Amino acid sequence: MESSIFASFKHVSPKKVSDFVLEQLEEAIILKEVLPDEQLPPERELATLFKASRLAVREAIAELEKRGLIEKRLGAKGGTFVLPLTSKINQRTRQQIKKNWADMKQLLEYRTMIEPEAARLAAERISPESLGQLRKLVETSGGEDCSRELFRALDVKFHLSIANAADNTYIENAVRLIRTKINPGLDLMPYNREIQMSSYELHLVLIEALDARDGERASKIMKQHVEKTLGALSQFIE
Repeated sequence: MESSIFASFKHVSPKKVSDFVLEQLEEAIILKEVLPDEQLPPERELATLFKASRLAVREAIAELEKRGLIEKRLGAKGGTFVLPLTSKINQRTRQQIKKNWADMKQLLEYRTMIEPEAARLAAERISPESLGQLRKLVETSGGEDCSRELFRALDVKFHLSIANAADNTYIENAVRLIRTKINPGLDLMPYNREIQMSSYELHLVLIEALDARDGERASKIMKQHVEKTLGALSQFIE
């Protein structure tokens, strides 16, 4: 008698090397670890880094260009450059986000569980150096000349840094996955001085909790922060 569990097995789908290269480059761009207008290494160098063929790298680059994440520039200062993601918002609509809203909502709910725990652990384990780096990120994010693109990049780095400070590989990977999935939606959110300062102030309060090694307070503040984002995105999409 066959077990019903076998019926739930997923079909095997072949994955090309170029897909692995694409996934890693796309993640780095979406998480803004590679900043807008930053030049990607040449194909030859990328092939060496990934231990892949230049053809695989070329296919991945072509797909990134098709998705509007990079562009190739000609001339003496030419090369392959990352495009500002938030400058593309006019080419996307709420309807595109709505298509996958059920999945995104689940990810945002998952985030309300993962990131508060990351903050709690970070309060216990963060180093003085990492705390200083967080302060610099927040100080920059509160500047009057902080553009939308820079603000989004600093916000992502702030949250990823806290996940890293939690010193738990599974939590850090979970936060990276969540941010990779939800960032395209967050990039659509409105941006103005009021929104900027609201995030800035919450981040400052969170840093105070981390500095005081108050894990419970850090967790509570982070939960408040991510739930506020969930509510704002829900209202914006729906």
